[in-house]
Amino acid sequence: MLTLKKIETPHIISNRFYQTTNNAFYKDMYSSFGLKTALVHPKLHKKLLLLEPKLEKLQLKLVIYDAFRPLEVQKFMYETAPEYLKPYIAPPPKEDSKRGFHPRGVAIDCYLTKLDGTELIFPTKPDAFYEGYEKDENYPNYLKKCHRDYVDTDIPNEAIQNRQLLEDLMVSIDLEPLPHEWWHFNLKEAWTYPLIPSLKDVIIE
Repeated sequence: MLTLKKIETPHIISNRFYQTTNNAFYKDMYSSFGLKTALVHPKLHKKLLLLEPKLEKLQLKLVIYDAFRPLEVQKFMYETAPEYLKPYIAPPPKEDSKRGFHPRGVAIDCYLTKLDGTELIFPTKPDAFYEGYEKDENYPNYLKKCHRDYVDTDIPNEAIQNRQLLEDLMVSIDLEPLPHEWWHFNLKEAWTYPLIPSLKDVIIE
């Protein structure tokens, strides 16, 4: 049995998009699988705790909206995704694959807020989701803004600065950014960690 840890501190909180209807599926994808809070690998947990004094000094909070996602949930997402969402959902990875970091418990999706919960401005909404996206013919162009090297006049300087601040914080604790998702960070060599089939296969601390 593998151990996963809850991550919750005064300046690191969990806000599970996929445990609500406020996500790209417009439905709760996690509750029926028992996922109720952000869970991460112990090594990732240890690194994230190093952020607490940094966030306190900056008077900011880190909001983790996705973390461990078992293989069975990834499969459920992929198989039940509506056609307009299919191109953006990754199929469940195989054990020898060098992808699929959430099912290994070694990745988080996150953003920053002020202490009162006000979200900092970023190039896109977290997870590139906004209501009505599926009907927006410009959505593919919107997705270009998710890349962490994207710079153009359609993104305010404040959003670019906040994107860089988030990346700097994560790199400072030795996490690796994903190039095409400004919100995603994972342990280095993340594919070397085992895939986890379901919540039943872990011990939660």
